[in-house]
Amino acid sequence: MATTLRTTVIGGSNTVMEPGYLGQMLAAAARQGVTLDIVENLAVGGTTSAYGLFRLKTSDALERSDLLVIEYALNDAFIYGDERRQFRHWSRIYEGILRYALTRNPRLKICTLILGARNGSWLGSVPSIDAGIRYLSDWYGTIVVDISRDLMRRFGRDVVTDPGFYVDQGHYARPVATAMVADLAADGLISGLSTSTAGMTLPPPVDPDHFAEAGTIDVPALFAAAPDAPLVEYHNRRFAFTAIDIARHRLELELSGGKLLGVFHMSAPNMAPLMLARGETGHHCSLLKAGVRDGKFKFLAGMLPCEFLYGADLLQKTASERFTLARAGDDPALKTHIAKDNVASRPGIGSEVLPLIGLLYSGTRRGFSIVTEAPQPHLRRAANSA
Repeated sequence: MATTLRTTVIGGSNTVMEPGYLGQMLAAAARQGVTLDIVENLAVGGTTSAYGLFRLKTSDALERSDLLVIEYALNDAFIYGDERRQFRHWSRIYEGILRYALTRNPRLKICTLILGARNGSWLGSVPSIDAGIRYLSDWYGTIVVDISRDLMRRFGRDVVTDPGFYVDQGHYARPVATAMVADLAADGLISGLSTSTAGMTLPPPVDPDHFAEAGTIDVPALFAAAPDAPLVEYHNRRFAFTAIDIARHRLELELSGGKLLGVFHMSAPNMAPLMLARGETGHHCSLLKAGVRDGKFKFLAGMLPCEFLYGADLLQKTASERFTLARAGDDPALKTHIAKDNVASRPGIGSEVLPLIGLLYSGTRRGFSIVTEAPQPHLRRAANSA
């Protein structure tokens, strides 16, 4: 019997690519009588599960969907790696997605696709992110399709390590490799649907400090009432984003018992660097993407993971803390931080923009304010390395 599932997708650039595995997966599933009707494709390249959690929390897609497809394993492994502290932090984010989605829509089916990078750890050892996905998915009764494992089992190491299987470190070659991935994804999804436990009672959390209750700040919405709101629209045939240019503003956020998890932004050719401070410790953060710098893209959406703010204290409880976001100048007290997916940028001549979309945080928000054209506070050099 034919089945139609209203589907929301979150993930990274492999899920954005057109043509790519996703379109081929839809066709492969349809051939088996399962139509995946895309309600929302919220995938954005270079983002992690934290971005997926942010997008789900700022959208009504979950209520309009029967199925949620998650594809972040490759990007999450790139950012969080195999280090124990980073892994536990990641697991709180991923469990947050599962728990939040099932709370919003208890009958939702969830399928996580595990893709692997070229020369990734999955080729010769047990990959921690992949293993964590399988553990948490089993705990919550959701579907996992381990594409990396299935590729290795079905086609062997020589195929998945062949130079022609990938076009670069993180993307499968089109159309042959993506078709192989798509067939495995469709088969695994359909097999999983037959045993899915959607609608079961939500189990107790694995990690009591999961991020299902993480808060969001929709920066454009908060600026909407301001008479000088510097709204900026970015759109093309695939994406439409509304951001707020804070190049002449300063944002102050106070949290109790939580952490800043991510800053979500646009990247444009005239992108200003961000000054991000935790208390009096400040960082000069480039938000510029290589593809934008090199003229390949007019703009890209992106995120700045904020784990670097905490170092060895990443898993520790925090009391009240204040965070400041503003345009970075040439203050030598700021420690340079360049996220793994970004490239260096320096302050320009004043025509730069700093377009923000939103923030994701844990804990309780005690205060949030927007200051226009205010000077930056005096900061001391950060003690933690990026």
